[in-house]
Amino acid sequence: MKKSQRGVPPRRSMVATVAMAAVATLLLSGCTSGGSSGPEPESVVQQRNFAAIYEQEVDWQECGESFGYRDGVEEYINDNGGHVTGLRCAKITVPLDWDDPTNEQTIELSTLNIPATGDDPIGTLFGNPGGPGASGVEFTLGLTGNPKFAPVHEKYNLLGFDPRGIGRSDALECENDTEIFELQLALCADQDPLALSMGTAQVARDMELMRHLVGDESMHYAGFSYGTVIGATYATLFPEHTGRIMLDSAWPSDWSSPLGSYLQNEAIAHALNELLVGCTAEYQVELCPIDGESALLQTLNGLDAQPLVATDGTKVDGDMLRGYLTMSLYSSPTGRQDALDTTGRALSGEQEAIDKLAAAMAGGGSKVGLSGMVVRCLSSPADANLIGLYNYIDEHGLPQMLGGPEVNDDTINSFFNLKCAALPDSGEDFMMFSNKSDNPILVFGVTGDHATPYAGAKQMVDELGNATLVTLEGSGHIASFQGRSSCVDDIATAYLLEGEMPKSGAVCTDN
Repeated sequence: MKKSQRGVPPRRSMVATVAMAAVATLLLSGCTSGGSSGPEPESVVQQRNFAAIYEQEVDWQECGESFGYRDGVEEYINDNGGHVTGLRCAKITVPLDWDDPTNEQTIELSTLNIPATGDDPIGTLFGNPGGPGASGVEFTLGLTGNPKFAPVHEKYNLLGFDPRGIGRSDALECENDTEIFELQLALCADQDPLALSMGTAQVARDMELMRHLVGDESMHYAGFSYGTVIGATYATLFPEHTGRIMLDSAWPSDWSSPLGSYLQNEAIAHALNELLVGCTAEYQVELCPIDGESALLQTLNGLDAQPLVATDGTKVDGDMLRGYLTMSLYSSPTGRQDALDTTGRALSGEQEAIDKLAAAMAGGGSKVGLSGMVVRCLSSPADANLIGLYNYIDEHGLPQMLGGPEVNDDTINSFFNLKCAALPDSGEDFMMFSNKSDNPILVFGVTGDHATPYAGAKQMVDELGNATLVTLEGSGHIASFQGRSSCVDDIATAYLLEGEMPKSGAVCTDN
C-alpha cells in the first residue's frame, strides 16, 4: 500500500530518474531475472528499485559539532577508557519509504565507524541496543570501553547508527499538546510522513543499504532487546547476505501485540515482587519498608494521595516510584541494591534520597517515548489476537500488581486496547521471522528477564528455524557482555569471531 503524504512538503529530494526507469523495467519484465527459476533476492530488487540511493558515496569525516558531538570526542572517549582511534562520522541518505520506489523523498541517518583495534578485520559489526528509541551510535561508542567486548572489537570494524526518526538521525517532527495517546499518533502521522515509515522492516532495509555501502558481503550484527527484532527482520528479508547475527534477550514477531505488551507487564510485576521480597536477604538493605506486592500497592496509593516533594519541587508520586523501581530492574545487583536503599530512605523522609530518586527519573525512566511507540504500532500484527490475550489471563490469572487477582471488565480493560489503530499504517510492517540462510543465528534468553520475557526468546528460535537458543538462568535484562556470565561471553565471542555454535540446550549461570 502506498503511504499517504498528507500534503507535507518533501524533506529532501534525490534525483530518481534511474530508480524510476528501474521500476518501469520491472513492471514490463516481471519480477524474475532472465531464466531464473525463482524470485530474485530481495537485496537485488531493492538495489535496482533505488539505484540512485545505492550510488551515493559515504563521506566519512571527523566527528564533531556538525554531527552532534563535542569537538575532540575521539580523544575524550579514548582518555576515558574507550577505544575509538580512527572514529569517523557520516550522514547516509536513505529513502523515506522503501516500500514506494516512486517516492523521491529521502532522510538522513546518523552513523559512525570505528576501526577494529587489530589487523585483518573480519568485516563490519552492526548493532542496536533496543528501545525502540535508543541510540545506536551511543551504544556502539559505549561498547568500545567494555573489556568483555574487546576481543570482538579487535576483529571487527564497528558501525553504529541511529535508526530513522531516532537520536541524531532525522528526527520525527511532531508538535501537539494533547495527552491523549491516540490523538498524538494521529496528529504525528498527519504532520510528518516519517511516522508512517519507521517500522522495523524499514530499518532492516536501511541496514542492507549500509552493508552495501561499506563493501561487506555479509551482514554481521549484534542486537539486544528490541534490537533483536531488527536482526531477525533483516535475516527474514535478506537471507542471501545474513552472516553472524547474535540476538540477546529476544522478542518474537508478535512482540508489539496486546498479548506481547501484557506479557511484558506481567513479567515486570513478578520481577518487582521478587525484588522487594529479596530486599533484606538477597540485597542486604537495612531499611526495607516494602516487602511485596500488597505493601507496594499501598505505598503507591499513599504517594498518589500525598506525594513526596523534592527540593526542586518535583512531586514523587506512586507512578514515579513504580517507574524508579522498574528502571532498577535493568541494573546490576549493585544497582538494584542502591535503588532499594534509596527508596527506603526516601520513604522514611530523607530529603537527599527523595532528591536522588527524582533526579534519576528526570529523563522519564524506562518509558518508551512517542518515537518508540510509533515503531511499536507499525510493527504490531494486523490481528490483535484479543482472544489469545483473554485466554492467557483466564489461564494464568491477573497479578495483584496489575489489578488482580479478580478478573473482570474493570481489571482487564486497559490491556484490551487498540490504541495503535490511530496510526494509519499500524500493522503494515509486521512479519513472521525466518532464517533461510545457511548461517545459524545465535539467540540468548534470560529466565528472569522482565523486559523481554524468556518465552519470547524460545518463540523467536522456533520462528527462525535455523537458530540456537542459549539460556542464562538469572534475573535482569541482557545476557552478554555485561560482566555477569563468563559462560555467555565465551559463547558470544566464539560465535562472532569463529562462527562457532554452542550445543543445543546450552545453559549458563551468572558468575
